Amino acid sequence: MFDKSVIILVVSREILEGSVVDRNAAFIANRVDDNGYRVRTIQVVDRVEAEMVAAITWALEQKPTFLLLTGGMGPNWDDNSRGCLAKATGLPLVENARAVEFIANSYKRLFAKGAIDDAEVNETRRGMAMLPEGSICYENTVGTAPAVQLRLPGTCVFLLPGVPAEMQRFFTTHVMPVMSAEGPDTVRGERHVDYHGHDESSISRALADVAASNPQVSIRTRVQGQDVTRTIRITLVSEQEDAVKLNDILDHTEQHLRDRLGLELQSRPTDASAIGD
Repeated sequence: MFDKSVIILVVSREILEGSVVDRNAAFIANRVDDNGYRVRTIQVVDRVEAEMVAAITWALEQKPTFLLLTGGMGPNWDDNSRGCLAKATGLPLVENARAVEFIANSYKRLFAKGAIDDAEVNETRRGMAMLPEGSICYENTVGTAPAVQLRLPGTCVFLLPGVPAEMQRFFTTHVMPVMSAEGPDTVRGERHVDYHGHDESSISRALADVAASNPQVSIRTRVQGQDVTRTIRITLVSEQEDAVKLNDILDHTEQHLRDRLGLELQSRPTDASAIGD
């Protein structure tokens, strides 16, 4: 279960300062989780070369199926995601002819719209075509920086722009088809059980016992509401190659959980007169 994993790195000083809220990681995580991948970690990294190289190196050492990095892809002096990936992998940066073509197309579109004064692919703009050797790229039809894909032993890396509109388009059009094609050969299912209690600690032991007895199921909890309307939503998640087996496992675990919660509720005092018994 969950043998296909993803690590997400978000490059942004603005998020670390609190001036911008990260939308990219949530967008990615929601979609890869729906496709049967397990997001192992999400990290926000500053635009500092040493820190970025260290984060990428660490992520690759974990051997995720996919490493997805957003941000640091533009023409600015500190947009160095491509160079940091090259350093982390020991690959040289080389100019990619397709990337040059895509960048030229982007600036021609912007010039035609009157958004910029000239469409020349100058040295600064051309820097976005410097990619780790062996990479392929995808044209940016919203902004300027091409997305980058690099296959390494055991891990496929995608570098995506940080602008949400650009990132989401790339992810939907190019990343998701690759991930879907290489995704787990499993069926994923969920069950939800709402516990109408106010104290998570009162069901902790029950959840631990159910988890230990049902190792093929992941148990998650989330508190909803406030004060007297508080509800603890318990989610049971599992993946199996066979849909019938999946349903059987989830049915059994849900029944086990409901039985345990019923015992928990019955063993607690129901009114003030029972407290002293």
